[in-house]
Amino acid sequence: MTKHDKDIQEEKDLFEEMQEEVEEIEEQDWDSGEINEGRLEEAVTWEDSEVARLKDALARQQADYDNFKKRVERDKSDMMFFLKSDILKKILPRIDDLERIVKNTPEDMRSWVLYEWVVTLEKTLRKDLESMWVKAFESIWHEVDADKHDVMTTVPGKPEWIIADEFEKWYMLDGRVLRHAKVVVWAGE
Repeated sequence: MTKHDKDIQEEKDLFEEMQEEVEEIEEQDWDSGEINEGRLEEAVTWEDSEVARLKDALARQQADYDNFKKRVERDKSDMMFFLKSDILKKILPRIDDLERIVKNTPEDMRSWVLYEWVVTLEKTLRKDLESMWVKAFESIWHEVDADKHDVMTTVPGKPEWIIADEFEKWYMLDGRVLRHAKVVVWAGE
């Protein structure tokens, strides 16, 4: 029997006990023809206090249940995020590789069919990521944010703490950081 079941059983037992006492008082008063105001007042006071205690216990149980539902939803959301992120983190480096190929291909090779195929593949994979609510963000010319960027190195230059280059983009999934950007930052002169 769980704690919740025990609490409910205790409340039922107290309520039944309270009803029996009220019935006993009512029977005694009606049998004798006299109303014992002291006992009646005591029963009413006891009943009011028990009702208040039971209402309080019920309110606590409802709050516990609401908190339990919220925790289950949060845990479910966290589990889905970590399952998705585990898979996606294995795909992101391949997309980075394709992006580097596209970016660093010499101009004279850009007319080749193989290059066009790589560009198409990279665009298709990016669309697939977007359909899974994964967003890539550029960091260059933005200020460093510890929640989004891992600073790999600094170079002399201004403005200070502005990102000069990035090795890898940062990605978000369902409003959470999936992968931090690896960046180069200007450190002043």
